[in-house]
Amino acid sequence: MAQFWKPGTEAPRLLEDEDGGNVSIEKQRQRLPVYKYRTAILYLVESHATTIVVGETGSGKTTRIPHFLKEAGWADGGRVIACSQPRRQAFWKPGTEKPRLLEDEDGGVIFLSSSYSSSSSGYGYVSIEKQRQRLPVYKYRTAILYLVESHATIIVVGETGSGKTTQIPQFLKEAGWADGGRVIACTQPRRLAVQAVASRVAEEMGVKLGEEVGYTIRFEDISNPDLTGIKFLTDGVLLREMMDDPLLTKYSVIMVDEAHERSISTDIVLGLLKKIQKRRPELRLIISSATIEAKSMSNFFLSSKRRQALEGEELRPRLEPAILSVEGRGFNVQIHYVEDPVRDYVQAAVSTVLLINDKEPPGDILVFLTGQDDIDAAIKLLTEEARSNGKNSSGLIILPLYSGLTRAEQDLIFSATPKGKRKVVISTNIAETSLTLEETVAFISTLVLMGIVYVVDSGFSKQRFYNPISDIENLVVAPISKASARQRAGRAGRLRPGKCYRLYTEEYFLNEMSVQGIPEIQRSNLVSCVIQLKALGIDNILGFDWPASPSPESMIRALEVLYSLGVLDDDAKLTSPVGFQVAEIPLEPMIAKMILSSNELGCSDEIITIAAVLSIQSIWFSARGAQKELDEAKLRFAAAEGDHVTFLNIYKGFLQSGKSSKWCHKNFINYHAMKKVMEIREQLKRIALKLGIVLKSCETDMQLVRKAVTAGFFANACRLEAYSHGGMYKTIRGSQEVYIHPSSVLFRVNPKCVIYHSLVSTDRQYMRNVISIDPSWLTEVAPHFYQQQRHNPTIH
Repeated sequence: MAQFWKPGTEAPRLLEDEDGGNVSIEKQRQRLPVYKYRTAILYLVESHATTIVVGETGSGKTTRIPHFLKEAGWADGGRVIACSQPRRQAFWKPGTEKPRLLEDEDGGVIFLSSSYSSSSSGYGYVSIEKQRQRLPVYKYRTAILYLVESHATIIVVGETGSGKTTQIPQFLKEAGWADGGRVIACTQPRRLAVQAVASRVAEEMGVKLGEEVGYTIRFEDISNPDLTGIKFLTDGVLLREMMDDPLLTKYSVIMVDEAHERSISTDIVLGLLKKIQKRRPELRLIISSATIEAKSMSNFFLSSKRRQALEGEELRPRLEPAILSVEGRGFNVQIHYVEDPVRDYVQAAVSTVLLINDKEPPGDILVFLTGQDDIDAAIKLLTEEARSNGKNSSGLIILPLYSGLTRAEQDLIFSATPKGKRKVVISTNIAETSLTLEETVAFISTLVLMGIVYVVDSGFSKQRFYNPISDIENLVVAPISKASARQRAGRAGRLRPGKCYRLYTEEYFLNEMSVQGIPEIQRSNLVSCVIQLKALGIDNILGFDWPASPSPESMIRALEVLYSLGVLDDDAKLTSPVGFQVAEIPLEPMIAKMILSSNELGCSDEIITIAAVLSIQSIWFSARGAQKELDEAKLRFAAAEGDHVTFLNIYKGFLQSGKSSKWCHKNFINYHAMKKVMEIREQLKRIALKLGIVLKSCETDMQLVRKAVTAGFFANACRLEAYSHGGMYKTIRGSQEVYIHPSSVLFRVNPKCVIYHSLVSTDRQYMRNVISIDPSWLTEVAPHFYQQQRHNPTIH
């Protein structure tokens, strides 16, 4: 690197000898103070036998100077750079006497808590080591290491901001759990959290991301199998790793973080890890959560058989899960309720924001609504009312927060609020967890939280619910739980006292609101879940040990769909080769079957592109105030066949533009989403070649593309009602009323028969990503699912 001085060259000009031999250095904008002295340090090491470095705690001298020396060549030719440290007793070492802090209680459950409160605001520069020491979890590191050594399973209940996500993996590595090629894993339910946490931990450790600290998400692996000792990954990626290594033999400790979210993947992972521990008693499991019911989770991992298995074997870990409670570092939050239920929570939220702006001291506002439609409506309404209010509301900066924002829009959210202004962030429930990260995830989140003082909670969120009878899965607006309400309120008290305005009554909160949300596995389509378990050799799906059991109806319907796809045989086992091939593709089974069918039809090149686009939430960027221009842009690419072929036109145009960001901006296309589509497409190409799929283009024959889509999504076929004037369709299976979503290029075109990719529910059930088909194809590709009666496909 050019910044480093190389031994043997001329002394750097930056150095000027002063009285007493001191060295004066110009100030540079570097995070660690020692960085500005690296050139001087290398010169002094070369020119002096002994160099004495006097640096305050947190200057970075301990971690960075060895790196400077290595990069300058002092470790070349087999030489070694040594760095001695005084003995530190902060960490408990395996095999030594247990720390005095811990006292066993009945049942082997250990409870610890602390009334930590921050005496510092956290503003300004603070060394990374001091930031770590200020986190509440830091004082528990000795206890955590003891529990990991002595118990097979630990449940860590830590409030938001406790530091458990970033610090526990580091404690484990420092205690030797990553020695000898072993790896410490930490799962997260969201891709964004995986990337942000990994970046933060790498920064704290002073290492390059992808080496000692790495991460893996779907279609992206930033890790090194020879170097990585701490690995962050999504629950879904860990499940896919089990397909190659069922016992996860490379991992010494697996930490399942954010377990309170109870995603399908999290529940499957917990059930499988419980099975793995029976075969690998040396595997340690840490379940980390903000609000989880620790006792119920402890009971799940405890059984009389497991207790008997280790009776009398004192050298092996105890199987009774230990529970560690760590309080957060939040400030007091005043809770305000409405006196009467509100009729329109969007209007009520806007009115509350204006009230806060008029009556309360400076501080940013975070508003929780349900989705993009609500958020866009609130922004429009708030902008209009703020304009009519005049001077009092002129300082509002109104910003949305939901998945799929452009990079520029994200930068606005994560930038500091200008002096004299008040930021209003209107968000989905993504901010319940992704913005809880002041110390524990990334600096970008810190910038938001530094100013959030007021929270407005609508009491609702969009949740996915599946009806196995109608075979329809919807995103519906539903009440949140008390646990979620507390998470939302906690956003207001991160760095100073705050206020939370709940748009529901106190009586409703106390007497009617559910304590915990419904686990995702009890309200979702289980097709992907079943095939994952089948691929892992779990044949008795109904008898699988779940933290929360799914309904038998949902499970049976999933088995039926997989059977119709040709993925399962009459004995409910994976078929060969189709079933195993579908399980190998890291996409929902319907998309995987679509890809396999494209090989036979000769359109695999096009279908892999479509599959990559369907893996992205949206390739269009938000167009508030420019809906007309967005609609016109869509028309430039619109294909008569439907959205899937339109995606092909967009991808072709992107390539022809030279992958231009300007072209994307002009056409209201999310440039970063298109770059991601290209990355996913390359991954899918590699998987396809591995499965023996030859990439072939059908050129302009889009009928082949439509047939391939039908082969994967035949269960989502709908027919236009003959006498409908409002574009009403009915699902061929179940006769449910559905409509084409306004965002589709087929909106108001209304072909006679269509297939959709997903449904979204507002005032109606809307089909998204729609393509027109010939109904005769249904009995051709799915004879077990449909039969021919009067030349129209019907259900058995």
